[in-house]
Order: sequence, then C-alpha cells, then structure tokens
Amino acid sequence: MNEELKSKKKSFRLLSLDGGGVRGLLSAQVLANIEDYLNGRTGEAMPLGRRFDLLVGTSTGGLIALALAAGKPASAVLAFYETHIPKIFSPNRAHWLGSWLARPKYDVEELQAALESFFGDLTLQDLVVDACVVSVALQNAKPRLYKTGYLKRNAGRLGEKVVDVALATSAAPTFFPAHSGRFSTDIADGGLCANNPSVVGIVEALQFEEASKRPGAPSTPQKLEELSMISVGTGEPCAMPYDHRRLRAAGLRRWILSLRPKQSVPLFEVAVESQSVLAHFQAAFMLKEGYLRINPKLTFPMALDDASRLGELRNLGDLDKITEDFLAKHFL
Repeated sequence: MNEELKSKKKSFRLLSLDGGGVRGLLSAQVLANIEDYLNGRTGEAMPLGRRFDLLVGTSTGGLIALALAAGKPASAVLAFYETHIPKIFSPNRAHWLGSWLARPKYDVEELQAALESFFGDLTLQDLVVDACVVSVALQNAKPRLYKTGYLKRNAGRLGEKVVDVALATSAAPTFFPAHSGRFSTDIADGGLCANNPSVVGIVEALQFEEASKRPGAPSTPQKLEELSMISVGTGEPCAMPYDHRRLRAAGLRRWILSLRPKQSVPLFEVAVESQSVLAHFQAAFMLKEGYLRINPKLTFPMALDDASRLGELRNLGDLDKITEDFLAKHFL
C-alpha cells in the first residue's frame, strides 16, 4: 500500500464549525457545496456528516454540527437557514433599545419552534455521527461540552434533547436568554470560550474510547498525525461591525452597546473574532498538512444578527482548488 493510501486509511476526520450568528448561512453553503462535490466524485449520495468521525461546533456552528450528526444532508441545513434566519432575526422581532438594555434583544420562541420542528425529540443518544457542542455554564463560568458516547463518562447525559443543546450553545449574551435542559441549567453561548472549536475537536478526538460510527473508519487516534480536519468559519471580516475609533478610550457603555443600525456588541465581537483566529493558528500548527481552514473573506462588515445580506453570503461559498485538493487527498 503506497503512502497516500495509508494516509487516507489512517485519517480520523474532524469537522469544526465556528459560531457567527446569521453568518452560519455561509458555513451551511460551503458545506452543501462540499457535499455535492464529494457525492459527485464518489457517485454515492451520502449526507456530509457521515463522512466524518467527529463533528464539533459552537453556537450557529453547534446547530449545524447537530444537524449533520443527526444524518441530515448539508443541503437541508442550508434550506433551514434560508427559511428561518429572516424570521428569527427579523427587525420587527427585536426589542426596542430601552427594553434591550434590560433583557435579551430577541425572544427565543421563534428559534425554539424552528429547532423543534427540525430535530423533533432526538437526543444525543440518537445521533448517528459523534459530536461535541460547546457552551458555557453561567453558574461557574466553565465550558460545558455536550458530547455523544465516544467517552464512557458521557453515558449518563445522552438523554439530553438535541433541541436543548442547540438552544444552549446559541444563547448569545444580549441576544438570547440562557437555556436550561434536562441535565444542565443556565447555559450560554459557546462563543464565550471557543467560538472556533477546532482545538476542542483535536483534544476530544485524541480521547476517543469508542470506535467511530463511520463505516471503515480507522481505529481510535493516538497522535496528531492520524487526524485530518476541515475547519469552517462564518466569514473573515473585512472590517468589524463597529467603529473601533470609538473604543480607544471607551467606557462600559460603548463597549457593550452600539446605538448605530446593523452594528453589534463590540465586546462580544472582539472576543469571538480574536479567539477564533488564535484557535485557527493553533490547529494549523498542530495538524499541518492535515488541516484545512475555509473562511471566505467578507466584502462587507456584518453584525451577528444582520439578516439583510444572506444572498451575498451565499455567493461567497464556492469551493476553490485548495479545498478540492484537500478533499481529494483525504476523502476520495
């Protein structure tokens, strides 16, 4: 067996999905294009998630990871985003400024109803691909990782509903309220600790105690060289959705509140973007040629809840030759 075939056989495949609010539609478009490409090259219509051994996601990326882990095609995830994002983040649903100062900007009912329709009563036990979804417990500010059964110690929590996991990981501060499920209370957006969960995925993969659910998958990985990862972002900002000059000597009000239309909470935006970039460099250093980052550069600044430019996001989701070459090496 030549070295390339050995590499393919050994590769334990990870998919990492960033947070980014409505920009998750860009991730969904990229994934739908990858799914179409691989299905066309292999002649096999397979939901994209089933081609991976571990899916890890944060916030909007956590929603996508859960959907792919449930066996849903990436095309269905894209359709879900196209249908529901304009409703969930409609300006008509946003609370007026005075109210927003005291409560989350959006009510959660529209998002919850959409997720319940999409996932039904599925639990973590029902997922057909292993997954890890990042969130944060407000009680002690510790990361809360929702995991499938690849670690034996996770067995007692596999009855958690997928809808509750999705609502927890996407409970972005100031946008949605914290969420409580069967086993966890007051859980908030995973972007507070790992908006880019690629390093989380690497650590989790090296702890696998159970065989991957993917047919023909290699044995549980023991070293970094046995891993390959596709890390998908929600768009590299061309400019941040706030005026950075106003933050040079800003006080609390300017850091936590923007009074301008289609601008976001500066403190949250700075935190999630900076640690996303840091995690990218760390993962690239560890995995080297086994790592691919797909994060198209945005041509416009875009807040986490700006649903007015979804069509322009879709236009940025095409695959390039670097991506096609990586897919050919690790998946074909």
